[in-house]
Amino acid sequence: MATQPFNYTIWAQDKPRKAPAARAGKPKVACSYQRWWYAHGLQKVGREYADPDRPLSTEPVKKGAWYEVKCSNGSRKIVWIANKRAPAVIAEQLAHRAYKRIPIAPPQVLTAPPRGRDGLVGLPHWFYLAKGQWTAKTKRLRTGGVWAEATARPQRMTIDTGEGHTITCNGPGTAYDPSRPAARQSSTCSYRFQRPANARRVTVSVTWGGTWRGSGGAGGALPAITRSVTFPVRIVEAQALVTKG
Repeated sequence: MATQPFNYTIWAQDKPRKAPAARAGKPKVACSYQRWWYAHGLQKVGREYADPDRPLSTEPVKKGAWYEVKCSNGSRKIVWIANKRAPAVIAEQLAHRAYKRIPIAPPQVLTAPPRGRDGLVGLPHWFYLAKGQWTAKTKRLRTGGVWAEATARPQRMTIDTGEGHTITCNGPGTAYDPSRPAARQSSTCSYRFQRPANARRVTVSVTWGGTWRGSGGAGGALPAITRSVTFPVRIVEAQALVTKG
């Protein structure tokens, strides 16, 4: 006696649902990407074999690559990023490396009165940078077909006077010209010391802001860099000479 199997067809219709609305006021999470060098053996070697300081590979990324993602909320994970996004991520990493290689030395500061000569209580003491100090600096790196260029630009000069006061100047200061009368000159960055001191410790700092651009129109901001120099300044009180006629 022949038997026939029963055949069943089960189907269901999945109705699309609207995505939940984003919560107002929810803090934004910023994430950074670091190339994971052991993508082919991801499940064999584990996270402890990561080498984030290894130079970027010049081998072309084909379909994509693995990346370690670190976010500002403390989360860390390894994700696969398709090739269409990989160049921008690599460009950002290149930009940070290029930024670190920009030579930014402590500022060369000039003063009026000149360093080594006495300043006077109550009179303007000028601070200004040597010529060519207030200039943007750029560094470019490339790996394979991906490139990035980082730029550092001076933004402000800050003077800690050593008297408990700090002044901020939005430029390199004005150079003093000894060939011109003092009455016809003015400073854009000066301070009037209030008390005499044999060796007042003054600290001058210059803060640089960073930006970058790279492959595929990528770009953004980079952390600020500050360089400082400290030197002594002697401040004396003017002595009045009284004579009898």
